[in-house]
Amino acid sequence: MIWMLRRTDLKAASKGKTKAGNRDVQGVLVVDKQVGFTSHDVVQKVRRLFKTRQVGHAGTLDPVASGVLVILVGTATRIAQYLQEDDKEYHLTMVLGKSTDTQDITGRTVFECDPLGISRKDLEKEVNRYRGSFMQTPPVYSAIKLKGQPLYKLARKGIEVTPEPRRVTIYSIDIDGWDPPRASLKVACSKGTYMRTLCHDIGEGLGVGGCMESLVRIRSGTFSLDEAVDLDALQDDVSPAEQLSEAAHGLSFPRYEPVPDDLKYILQGRTVPWRGEKVVGLVSVVLNGRLLGIGEVEDMNGEKVLVPKRILEPEGKELFISADK
Repeated sequence: MIWMLRRTDLKAASKGKTKAGNRDVQGVLVVDKQVGFTSHDVVQKVRRLFKTRQVGHAGTLDPVASGVLVILVGTATRIAQYLQEDDKEYHLTMVLGKSTDTQDITGRTVFECDPLGISRKDLEKEVNRYRGSFMQTPPVYSAIKLKGQPLYKLARKGIEVTPEPRRVTIYSIDIDGWDPPRASLKVACSKGTYMRTLCHDIGEGLGVGGCMESLVRIRSGTFSLDEAVDLDALQDDVSPAEQLSEAAHGLSFPRYEPVPDDLKYILQGRTVPWRGEKVVGLVSVVLNGRLLGIGEVEDMNGEKVLVPKRILEPEGKELFISADK
């Protein structure tokens, strides 16, 4: 027996397109973003490549940074919030003796001094202070919004703002290069941790200032730089869709393939009996490898049920069963 999904609009289905572009494509594309590009630049390129406006990303990289940028294509854009929660891993280079208004090398210098009195031992002592959880104040030049306006836009207008500190966690931080006034660090951290702020704060702690010179994201959740593709090379690929991973691939939730009758109700956002293994929490609802939604297994009146939390498939699809003979 084969379970399939069809559109009620058969004309649109036969063309594989709607006003939003190719609705059938769905998946995750791990891009090795190059320095100089914004995350939005990459999104625009992927939109043209896959001929769909349904493209987003799961975690911004600044233009000065390179490395893993997780791109979501098609209905996979609706799971961005789940992937953005993942921890990250970086390689970075910081310069001691120089502070800038953006906290990286591209900004305007606001302080400069000779840091040559700083030893590796001094640096190690300061770096060790940042292991674990602590409150970090994000940079003024950031995409964080205040009353609907990104902070960097307010900063460019000369409007003084003080970002609210937020709790972040650094799981590991190690010095893997020391060539004064430069130091290279390898950092694994929680989402929302600013590496340029880390460089700035370490420099401040040493009393000489510091800023980030370069940054490479080597991992975002389960996605690593080893599996990332070069966007220019991808544009020459005759079958770019083959580079897409399943949308459920990056999710840490168990996969669940419901029976047809239950799936029909799940796509309508209705709670159904839980027929899977004894789990409680989020699950990926899949059919033939395609992610259809996110559900949560809950206890309700002594019975386990599956409660739809996020439906990925667009309206107008319905389940039907056809025998494979």
